[in-house]
Amino acid sequence: MVNKKKWSMEEFRNAIKEHAAGRLFLGLLSAFYLSGIKIRAALYSAGLLKSRTLGERVVCFGNLSAGGTGKTSMVVTAARALKQQGFNPAVLIRGYKRRAPKNKVTVLHASVKFQPEEAGDEALMLYNMLEDTGVPVLVCADRCLSGLAAVEKFKSDILLMDDGYQFFKLRRDADIVLINAAAPFYADAPLPLGNLRESPAGLKRAAAVIVSHCEHATQKSLDILRAEIKKINPGAPVIESMHSPDVFIDALTHERVPLSKFRGRSVVALSGIGDPESFEAALASLKAELAHIWRYPDHYQFTGEELAALEATRNGLPVITTYKDFARFPVDWARTLKGGVYILSVKIVFLSNGYSVLMDVIAPGRAAGKVKVEV
Repeated sequence: MVNKKKWSMEEFRNAIKEHAAGRLFLGLLSAFYLSGIKIRAALYSAGLLKSRTLGERVVCFGNLSAGGTGKTSMVVTAARALKQQGFNPAVLIRGYKRRAPKNKVTVLHASVKFQPEEAGDEALMLYNMLEDTGVPVLVCADRCLSGLAAVEKFKSDILLMDDGYQFFKLRRDADIVLINAAAPFYADAPLPLGNLRESPAGLKRAAAVIVSHCEHATQKSLDILRAEIKKINPGAPVIESMHSPDVFIDALTHERVPLSKFRGRSVVALSGIGDPESFEAALASLKAELAHIWRYPDHYQFTGEELAALEATRNGLPVITTYKDFARFPVDWARTLKGGVYILSVKIVFLSNGYSVLMDVIAPGRAAGKVKVEV
């Protein structure tokens, strides 16, 4: 049973695409959108719009498409590895749906008091995942301002951008593009008809391309995707990775629970992410029986009333969610959901020598050990 709460933009768009006139309308909007992106990129390329440098190495993890590639977990992987190698990294993030002035820099670090609503759910998740490392997370739409703050306040020597491939205002030393293996760019269209933020030709700017979620693709489809990437950017290494379930975490006690916990048991899946199918497929691969599936739009901020509705209908079944979604629970969630709430933690697995290749792009000449990241 799938419960879809409120329409997401994708569902609204799909309803329009059911009609020929709607597809034509969206196609025209896509043409205008793509023209605007190309003009803006050309203005920066010609120097008519200026890009800023900050004096320290800047590496961007971005997308050609809108969401669902796993870039945030890649940023955490990179930040942890760099910290272990003696670097002093900081993470820069836009802060989607945060409640703060556009150009205010919100700093997430143990040494700084901050208001969670001024950060946004993804920034809070990043902070929670990196808190033990001391890596600061700085939130601002203008990554030049947050990058400058990281250098001045924390003496950061490498800045990791979580998203921002199309943010040309800050000059980067390396751009790393993530592509979901289950949603290849060559079969997509620009926004709003499809999910592409820019033309596939934008891959030419990439120093490396990470194909994520390879667990959801066949070898044939991966070979085709790799060939399409190489047509556009033959010099960029193509790194393949998978998201593999690691452990369940009890949201109330923080106890780590083995993956066998829910084998053959009925559970409730709760998510508000860009790729809910991957999350649900991971649960199914663990032999959990999805009795109820609750899907909300990406970045959805859960309310006490919605959790109360979930509590009233779950019939005592355990609720399983993601790190991203749990970061958007109301602070008093435990008053409503009476136990039995678990977070599925996954780890990134790089295929072949992909991890070493990735770290050499991020920090050339510095060897990196293996790091597991929970996402």
